[in-house]
Amino acid sequence: MKKSLTETVLEKIKYQILSGEYEVGEKLPTLRELCEIFDVSRSVINSVVVDLETNGYIKIVPTKWIEVADWKNESNFAILADLVSFGLLDSKQLDDILAARKYLELECVRQACTHATEGDKGRLQALLVEEGIELDPQKRAAFDLQFHYLICKMSGNIVYGIVMQAFENSAYPLIVRFYEDREVYEFVMKKHGLITKAILDKNVTEAEKQLRLLLEHGEKIIRKLTKGGV
Repeated sequence: MKKSLTETVLEKIKYQILSGEYEVGEKLPTLRELCEIFDVSRSVINSVVVDLETNGYIKIVPTKWIEVADWKNESNFAILADLVSFGLLDSKQLDDILAARKYLELECVRQACTHATEGDKGRLQALLVEEGIELDPQKRAAFDLQFHYLICKMSGNIVYGIVMQAFENSAYPLIVRFYEDREVYEFVMKKHGLITKAILDKNVTEAEKQLRLLLEHGEKIIRKLTKGGV
């Protein structure tokens, strides 16, 4: 789908900020200058500026200037998603993301073994069936997101589910590439099945073991996929 002018300009400025072309604290060109640089209307630039401020990229000093916000220390999931999308994650950022995900998911799967309802278990089994017959990498990635989100939701803590959903969505571009490899897909499906069985059996030790193996396998693949960008 063709991007709108607003989306195109927004993506370019985000890249300039995340790549360091505009440093934290540095002033951006004025609104008029941005219109001239990108050859677009004031309404387009206004929309871009609103989005950049909303998502933590810039700070507006009223009647004075616009400067790059301290996005490195005050980041959010939207910025993480853009770092992944642009291939700009550094090694520390990637390590932090993977460590946080592992910590959260292992706690969630332990809780899921205890708190999962019969309805939760039925949804997990149904998802496993649908996931197993899907061939399209993008749809496989979407099912993967649902699988991990559902496990966190099954923990009984709604905040865990919200955090995991935000995390997984930010990593979606990587997950799609992940599922283009047939061998990887088969490994993941096997682990999803074993994790599901362990949850159904309320076997905390086995559920944690299989999820840890899945996440550690995924980390190796993700590091290979992002090697050129970190």
